[in-house]
Amino acid sequence: MNPDAPFGRTGEPFRFGLHVSVAGGLDRIFGRGESLGVNAVQIFSHSSRSWEFDLPDADSLAAYHRARKASSVSRVYVHASYLINIASEDPVVAEKSRVTLEKELRTADLLEADGLVLHPGSARGGDRTAAVLRASRIIGEVLEGLPDQRTPLLLENTAGAGSMLGSRPEEMAALFAGVGHSDRMGLCLDSCHLFAAGFDLSGREVLDRIVGAFLEGAPFGRLSLWHLNDALFGLGSGRDRHAGLEEGHIGADALSRIVAMARGSGVPLILETPKGEGETLDRLNLRRLHGLAGFPVPELLRDAG
Repeated sequence: MNPDAPFGRTGEPFRFGLHVSVAGGLDRIFGRGESLGVNAVQIFSHSSRSWEFDLPDADSLAAYHRARKASSVSRVYVHASYLINIASEDPVVAEKSRVTLEKELRTADLLEADGLVLHPGSARGGDRTAAVLRASRIIGEVLEGLPDQRTPLLLENTAGAGSMLGSRPEEMAALFAGVGHSDRMGLCLDSCHLFAAGFDLSGREVLDRIVGAFLEGAPFGRLSLWHLNDALFGLGSGRDRHAGLEEGHIGADALSRIVAMARGSGVPLILETPKGEGETLDRLNLRRLHGLAGFPVPELLRDAG
């Protein structure tokens, strides 16, 4: 790894985008990304509130890959269902989570996704150490059962509410260490979650230390993806409620430092900011992202905000 770029790879174009809908077909996501001028997207491959879903059929996959080949959108990330709780001590929930996670990874591989983002789960008021072990065991079992899986599984830090795992660097490190498949896993950091968990992002040196602490336990000490969101509630709230860029408590200065870090390290950046009718809020937040990055605002975003 380049010692001057401790937060990822350098020498690559800055990849940025946002979460888009799969309504109408998986192939539609590329047009949605292009209409917003981004080169990366994140999706739910199915309803995020349902255990039941089918793998994409041959026709859907063919249309998806044709569209991707012709598109300027070069990165696709899939976010796993919110129902999955691989840390659950309830054997029924744990087994459903294991089965669903396996199917999510199989789907992501069919889509040749660049990562499957997963929340580490919740102890539900039980012992956190035991919950970390349960979560690591299930991930390990799933990866063992998919030896040819290509899509990396990206564990995302959490906001620290209740018994949610993964809000502290040491807990994320324990999760990664317990799995053992470092070559098939990665780390996703969410700015809102960091702030809600009590990490003050107000200075570059502070930000470096915070990110560095999480990277100490990450596979190869590397960050795979940023989720850039402002926070609706204050520092240490523990509440996972995203706000539009520059509309929350994190603020423009801290967000711009994260954007600079992502640009300098080649780590892709995805917005999960609130949606509204049509593309209005997406366009507004992308215009603000261009401002934070010091990019000229493209024509297609100039009427936003």
